[in-house]
Amino acid sequence: MNKKISSLWISFLMSLIFLSGDIHVGAYLGINWGRMATQTFVPSMVVDLLLQNGISELRLFQPSLNVLDAFADTNIGLTITLQENFLRNVVEQKQMDDYIHERVKVYSDKGVKFRYVFVGNEPFTKALYMKKQFNGTIRYLNMTRDALDSFNLPDIKATTPHFTDVLINVTKPSQGDFREDIKEKMLKFLYCINRTGAPFVVHMFPIYTVYRYGFDVDFAFFDNKSKFKIIDGNNTYTNLFTFTYDTLVSALAKAGYGDMEIVVGQIGWPTDGYVSASEANAERFHRSLLQYISRKDGTPLRPNRDIDMYLLGLTDENKVATDYGPYQRHWGIYKHDGLPKYKIDFTMQDRDVKPTIAKGTVRMPNRWCVFDGKTDHNETLVLQDYDYACGESDCTAFGAGATCDHLSFIEKVSYGYNMLYQMSNQDQRKCNLLGATITTNNPSTPDCDFPIEILTAEVVDGGSTLTKRY
Repeated sequence: MNKKISSLWISFLMSLIFLSGDIHVGAYLGINWGRMATQTFVPSMVVDLLLQNGISELRLFQPSLNVLDAFADTNIGLTITLQENFLRNVVEQKQMDDYIHERVKVYSDKGVKFRYVFVGNEPFTKALYMKKQFNGTIRYLNMTRDALDSFNLPDIKATTPHFTDVLINVTKPSQGDFREDIKEKMLKFLYCINRTGAPFVVHMFPIYTVYRYGFDVDFAFFDNKSKFKIIDGNNTYTNLFTFTYDTLVSALAKAGYGDMEIVVGQIGWPTDGYVSASEANAERFHRSLLQYISRKDGTPLRPNRDIDMYLLGLTDENKVATDYGPYQRHWGIYKHDGLPKYKIDFTMQDRDVKPTIAKGTVRMPNRWCVFDGKTDHNETLVLQDYDYACGESDCTAFGAGATCDHLSFIEKVSYGYNMLYQMSNQDQRKCNLLGATITTNNPSTPDCDFPIEILTAEVVDGGSTLTKRY
């Protein structure tokens, strides 16, 4: 009976939030949900958060079956990602057909509203840890399209997201073009998605790009308090987003696809792990971004247009690779315990509100593993245990300009010890380090939080240990 009432209640909420039975046409604001973390929200909790906050679209990185089950008959538009570790094992069409049948066709019949299937992720990026480019993109894209067509799913588009480093460095958007080393592959890719009516999906990370270009950091924000601007002919650029977007527009035009649809697959602002990465700046960035999107200003090269985008992201991911910096683990709007970090109005009505709190998380007991600070310990051995603890957990709050970069030696060791302890579900054996002791006294400082994690709720499948958020 309770399950039936819950199902009816969800349906009622959906009818209030999304009036149409189909994925709505026109601009939308979605969010990314990556689960490269030791503690993750359960899928039903995420559905509730999306409904309560009026978020109509979700991009999912690991399309686990239990997650797909949770989105049946919710009217939430779902985008799934076929990870490269799966694609590399696909040899023949039947393998792709079976996967698409299991994860898309079956769930489409159950009422899941799929919008896109992303095939791979940033295959042409220059990222250092991608030892070589992922060369099967177009083949796997065609296989995915063929599989979708075989199950009569023409409205679900297949495409591949790209990071902005597929573009050459420019001083003006009109100079935009794709890198020479990937241009031939990119032209084949553009032909492929244009033929099927799929969009070009781009990942934008303003905090990364603004420092790479050496721009004033305020240029990354739409309120641009520094008044820095870039003049390009008759066009003036006062923020990094429109500068980057129109650089891509120029590149697509030079490739012969000036009218191709663009979707921003990831954009956000981290809250820790880097200079200017803070909750205050994340709130400032998102507030001005959503104000801009709601006005439908478009960009100088594409004025008065809706821009579809997915924010990055729902929660922090403490197992994501950090090759570009510690901030990669701090994109989340929510903390692991389900509390929102800052104010953001997903309805784009510019209300001064925080998102709803995630209900159903179970916080572990108020216990911390800390270093006792005794001077008779061998410092070299203490450092070895500290390095081990940080290597096995998450000490990205120590990045330059991050919230915990001011800690003393004793406090840093305590932080590292505690992170290993917490990320191991407070396993007492993980506190068996030199000088380690368990305490019920909170060791947090005014600026640096020593977190207590939530109980692990599920095991994530279908993911990649190298999943990245720049």
